[in-house]
Amino acid sequence: MSSSHINTVLNNALDAPDSQTSLKRFLDKFYQKHPNVFIVEHGEPEERLSAMLHQYVLLLPVLLAEADGICDSLERTSAMAQLTAILDQFFAAIDPQRLDYGMVGVLDKVYFGQRLLEEMHDRLRLHSGRPLLSWDMALANLMVHTLIGDGYANRLDLAGMEIIDGLPGLAGPVDNVDTLVTDPERPWPCLAQRHGLKMVFV
Repeated sequence: MSSSHINTVLNNALDAPDSQTSLKRFLDKFYQKHPNVFIVEHGEPEERLSAMLHQYVLLLPVLLAEADGICDSLERTSAMAQLTAILDQFFAAIDPQRLDYGMVGVLDKVYFGQRLLEEMHDRLRLHSGRPLLSWDMALANLMVHTLIGDGYANRLDLAGMEIIDGLPGLAGPVDNVDTLVTDPERPWPCLAQRHGLKMVFV
């Protein structure tokens, strides 16, 4: 299911002239306060994290489309339609001036979308027994949670769980999971690890 507001906001943010500069300033400031939270296997932490965040943003509409197809196959179209409508409204409410900051200006919006997808995926996975999306976003979501601030991120997480709890048809067995194109033998890549990123839990 397409979402005009989500696509428009993300495209405008990624095309903002100062997007990379704003992200660099944001990450530099974060690392000054929290120099040891994220570590990398090789390369510069800021460069690795910047690359991951760029893909993190780009993956939101991709994963939304995947989830839409999965919910259609599993006869959960009503749940996906409501999730997309809620997320579309969330993106539509953004202050246009925030788009001048590029990815930094929309990071909380993308995080909320990724967390909604993660929560819905995890509910369905309980009944299907295997991953249903093409990427494991759990560690990347934890990293972005840390970047946007624990207090704000926790409020978004709570709102997301309440939304998922209210979606129709997510509970119950998934009888036709074998009709999905997802290969149960295919590795489920972790986005953060693909960029050589790890997180220190203290």
